[in-house]
Amino acid sequence: MTSSIRWTSRRAWLRILSGLALLAGAALAHAAPAARSVPSCTKVSVNATIDVPAGTTWDGVAKYGKWVCLVGSPSNMKGTQSESQIPMFKLNNGATLKNVVIGDGALGSGTNLAAGGADGVHCHGVCNITNVYWADVGEDAATLLKLSGVTSKLTISGGAAFKAADKVFQHNGDGTLVISDFYADNVGKLYRSCGNCSTQYARKATVSGVRLGTLNVAAVGVNSSYDSKSGISGQYDVATIVDLVYAGSKTRCDTYVGTGKGSDPPRDTNASHIARSCVFK
Repeated sequence: MTSSIRWTSRRAWLRILSGLALLAGAALAHAAPAARSVPSCTKVSVNATIDVPAGTTWDGVAKYGKWVCLVGSPSNMKGTQSESQIPMFKLNNGATLKNVVIGDGALGSGTNLAAGGADGVHCHGVCNITNVYWADVGEDAATLLKLSGVTSKLTISGGAAFKAADKVFQHNGDGTLVISDFYADNVGKLYRSCGNCSTQYARKATVSGVRLGTLNVAAVGVNSSYDSKSGISGQYDVATIVDLVYAGSKTRCDTYVGTGKGSDPPRDTNASHIARSCVFK
């Protein structure tokens, strides 16, 4: 009997310790990083979009043996706010991009410097971006696009982005965009769900363990409702935000009425819509 009691007590303690370990791991997973700077890197000129085949990994440090900063040289890769900009990388379904710097961070401190960041990274389907630095964000740092037959998901972990005139991450396709263990400074928005794409989707975003320096507009922008022009009236985005750290008074979660191409998405001020779309944990 004594042995049975001791074993039961031991199992109870093991369950308690296991629970504490899980809680500690969760806390670490959501901890916002300290401010980061761009790694020292060697400039490499890029003349066309780098296509990363499906299911493969493009690792800058492994490829070059050191950190490189890729700088677009043609006019459509200069990193302006022109919609005609092409991406530095095209990630096909299942591809991973890691350990590289995009854009020339030495040109100044403004957000319209045309520093060769192109239109960042385009993800088609399911992709991972790991430990990537945008020294000077061009049109966008990364964009999630729809791939037929695939539920899209872009996972961004580690790294940092600087000097974005508008948003850092743009969500145009369906599915989910995940941002974790990330730092951004001097940016308009960290994330924006497309307000007027020709094909609209009810999207999901997860922001976990992110620190922002200077934030110029808002942290996250979602469509908390969609109008009749969107094609998905009655649906809405959901952004789940955990441990998002920054100073200042800029809004953590801006809400809009998503619409169709050619229309301007107005603000959504409906309190119940805001509550369902901006989830803070």
